[in-house]
Amino acid sequence: MKKQISYELYLDKVYGAWLGKSIAGTIGAPYEGRKELFDYDYDPKAIAEMLPNDDLDLQVIWLHVLETKGIYFTSNDLADAFYHLYPYSPGEYAYFKKNYERGLNPPLSGSFNNRYYINGMGCPIRSEIWGCISPGNPQLAAEYAAKDGVLDHAGDSVYAEQYLAALEAMAFFEDDLDKLMLDALVYLPEGTKIRRLADDTMKWSKTTPDWRKVREMIIRDYGHPDCTNLYQNIGFTFLSLIYGEKEFLKTSMLALNCGFDTDCSCATAGAILGIIYGATDLIERYNFYDTSYKLDALLTRKSNKLFDLAEDTCRAGVTAARRVNTDIEITGVPDSLGEVPSVEPTPRLNILIDYLGIPVIGLNETKTLSIQLTNETNGDIFEKVHVLLPEGWTTDWQEESIFLRKYESISKNISISIPTDLSILSEKNTITVECGCYQEKFGLNGAQIWRVFGPYWDNYLELPPTELGEWYYPHIKAETEDLTTDLVRQFHLNTKADLNKAYLQEPEFTEDALHNVVNISEDLFSVSDMIGFQGPCVVYAERLIYSKEDQEVSLIIGHSDAYKLWLNGELLSEADQVDWWTAENRHLTHLQLKKGQNRLLLKCHRHGKDAQYSLIFTQLGKSFPKHITDLGSYSQF
Repeated sequence: MKKQISYELYLDKVYGAWLGKSIAGTIGAPYEGRKELFDYDYDPKAIAEMLPNDDLDLQVIWLHVLETKGIYFTSNDLADAFYHLYPYSPGEYAYFKKNYERGLNPPLSGSFNNRYYINGMGCPIRSEIWGCISPGNPQLAAEYAAKDGVLDHAGDSVYAEQYLAALEAMAFFEDDLDKLMLDALVYLPEGTKIRRLADDTMKWSKTTPDWRKVREMIIRDYGHPDCTNLYQNIGFTFLSLIYGEKEFLKTSMLALNCGFDTDCSCATAGAILGIIYGATDLIERYNFYDTSYKLDALLTRKSNKLFDLAEDTCRAGVTAARRVNTDIEITGVPDSLGEVPSVEPTPRLNILIDYLGIPVIGLNETKTLSIQLTNETNGDIFEKVHVLLPEGWTTDWQEESIFLRKYESISKNISISIPTDLSILSEKNTITVECGCYQEKFGLNGAQIWRVFGPYWDNYLELPPTELGEWYYPHIKAETEDLTTDLVRQFHLNTKADLNKAYLQEPEFTEDALHNVVNISEDLFSVSDMIGFQGPCVVYAERLIYSKEDQEVSLIIGHSDAYKLWLNGELLSEADQVDWWTAENRHLTHLQLKKGQNRLLLKCHRHGKDAQYSLIFTQLGKSFPKHITDLGSYSQF
C-alpha cells in the first residue's frame, strides 16, 4: 500500500527544510573555521540578515538541473552546471573544476588528484534537495546523492551525503529522531571510518551526560586540522541532534558551540528539524519568518523567497513521485504546480573509458586504456570505431568495425604512447572515440616533467682527514660518554643537509651534474617520488613550463618541509620550517608567466622520512580562483 502525504504537508516540510537550513546556517556562518569550544546563547540578532552560503547555492543549481534536464539527470549534467554556474573554487571545488575541464568526468572528477579535500564537507552539505524530492524513499534519495557527491568527493564524504539524504527522506513520514539516525545507518557501509564515527558518537552520547566530553572524544579519535574536514563536523552534527533533544534553537547553538565548520553543521541539523516540524511550526514557535536567501550562483530565480524555492522543489518531488517514487502518493497537488521534465534519455551507444589506473601519461610512457561500448539503442549497431589523438601521439589502435546487438557490450584495450621527440607535453589533452553518429570525448592528463638533481647531503659530522689505517673514532668527542655515543651512532646512521648551502650554482646551473628526468602524475609529489635515496638531503627539481600566452597568475604552495622556489631566476618563496602539508600552505599573487618557456626551480630539503610539495598555478582575481589547467612541460632541457 502506498504511503500518502498531502501536498500541503509536503510543501510545509520542504519549506521547513529550507527555512531551518538558512536560519541555522546563518547562525553558524560568522564562526566558520574557528576551532574553539564556545558557550554562546541564542540572540535573535544573529539572524537579522541572511548570509550567502554554498550549502544552499549548489542545491539551487541542482534544482535548476532538475528543471532543465529533468528527474533522469546524470552526474555529468550536475557537473556541467556546477562548472558553469558556480563562480568560486574553494577547496575540493577547485579540484573538481580542474579535473572536469581536463575531461575527467565523474566519479573520477572527485577522486583523482584531490588528496587533501577528498573527505571534505562539500557534498554532505548538499543533501537536502535529494531528501526533499524523494519523500519517504531513502534509497532514491541516496542514489541521487551519490550522483552529486562523486563530482568532487569520494568514499566517506559521499556516504555521508547519502546518509543525510536518506534520513531527510524518511523524516517526511517519521518524527522519531533517534529512529531516523539509526535507520539511516544502512547507508554508511560497515567498516568505514564514517560508520565508526557514527557508531562511536551515538554510543558515547548514551553514557556521557556532558556533550563537551563527547566533543573531545570526537576530536581525539576523528579530528583533523582542516576546519572543513568531514569527520569532526559530521560528529558535531550528530552530537547537536542527540543533545539538542529536537529543540531547534538548542540544537543549532550546540552545533555552533562545537566550532570548526559551523555554518555546515548548524545548517544540516537545522534542515533535518525543519523537515520534522515543518515551516509552520518553526514560524509559530520561534517567531521565524521567510528570511529569503542570497545566491552567489550565476542564476536568476523568480524570487529569493524560501517559500518559492520550496514550491519549486516540490514540483520536482511531485514529478519524481509520479515517475520513479511510485510507492509514495502526494495527494491534493494543485493543477497549477506543473512538473519538471520527465522524459527518459534517448537510447544511445554508451561509450565508457576505464583508465586501468590513473588518468595520466608521461614522457616516454605507454598508457593502456579500455574502451567499453554498450548498445542501449533499439536496434543493432554495425559501425567502425575511430580514435582521435592529440597531434604527435601514437597508438596501436587499428580502425575496426564492431557489431553489437541490443544491450550487448564489448571492451577493447588501446595503448597510447608519447613519442620521445615530443617537445611539449600539455597537462590537458583530449581523446575522442567515434562510432557512427556517436562520439565521446575524454581527457588524459599529461604528467609534469621534472629534471631532478641530487640527492645532496653531508655527513652528520665533519671529520679531519686520517692516515691510511688510522681510526677516526678519536676525532668524535663530546662532553660525556653518552653524548659521544650519540654522535658516533648519528654519524653511522644518519645524514644532514643545509637548505642555505648551494650544492649547485643557484639558481642557474652550469654544472654537468647527475640528474634524472621523472614524470609527476599529480599536484602533490614527494622527494621519494623523485629519488630512491633515503634520509635527510637536498634535491633540486627543475621544470620548464610552457604557457600559451603572457599571463599574470597566482601560485599556491603546499609543503611539509623546507624549500626555496625560483621562477625565471627570481626567488619567489622560501621556508625553513617543517609543516603539515596542506594544499594551500602559502599563497603568492601577481606572478608573471611569459609566453613560451618559464623555468621553475624547487630546492627541496628533506629532514625526516619524507617531504611533500605541491605547486598549483591559479587564475588571478577574485577569491577562490580556478586552477589553470592547460600549462605544459618542455621535454627537452
